[in-house]
Amino acid sequence: MTTTPIAARPATYREVFAVGQFRVLFGSYTLFLIGETVRMLALSVIVYAATGSPLMSALAYAAGFLPYALGGTLLLAFADRWPPRTVMIGYEVMRTAVSVVLAAGLLPVPAMLALVFLTGLPSAVASASRTALLPDLLDGDRYVLGRAVFSMTAGGTQVLGFAVGGMLIAAVGAPGALWITAATCLASAGLLHCACPTTHAVAPAPQPASVRPGR
Repeated sequence: MTTTPIAARPATYREVFAVGQFRVLFGSYTLFLIGETVRMLALSVIVYAATGSPLMSALAYAAGFLPYALGGTLLLAFADRWPPRTVMIGYEVMRTAVSVVLAAGLLPVPAMLALVFLTGLPSAVASASRTALLPDLLDGDRYVLGRAVFSMTAGGTQVLGFAVGGMLIAAVGAPGALWITAATCLASAGLLHCACPTTHAVAPAPQPASVRPGR
């Protein structure tokens, strides 16, 4: 009599989050999304207060997202030339510096918009580097679920970011919210530096827990 393994069952979200390096990547991504949403909302408030123009305020909010498509077209090849961890940490450090400059109020409105636009250009490279790590951390169905987690988080966290951003601006003002954004960027960079190694190995998939007799 021989034994035949039962067909592998579908992966679960619990198994995805059981991978420690995925939790690190997910945590840094969540900090990134919240910080980015809060930053753009706070910048819109600052621009509106300075200009009184709803159009300029809308442009200030869009300035952080419009360059994504342009950066993806011109810079995406760099995601394959540098280690993903280095790219992500470098981008978070750059976002920290930009948030500090915006919070300090050192620039006029046109210069702030130009700075935010330029900062958004490499965002596609950082996003591609983050996505490139997933196959190294998850395999099979777990990879599919990991991508789904990122997609759901992108939508849900941005909605949460509006709520958090509004409360922060009401509590500490727009510049204060930008200082907090700088702290989230720095925390994300620190998390990646300390807990996300340069090289990765795919975590082994759970083995079937039982067998059935074969004929």
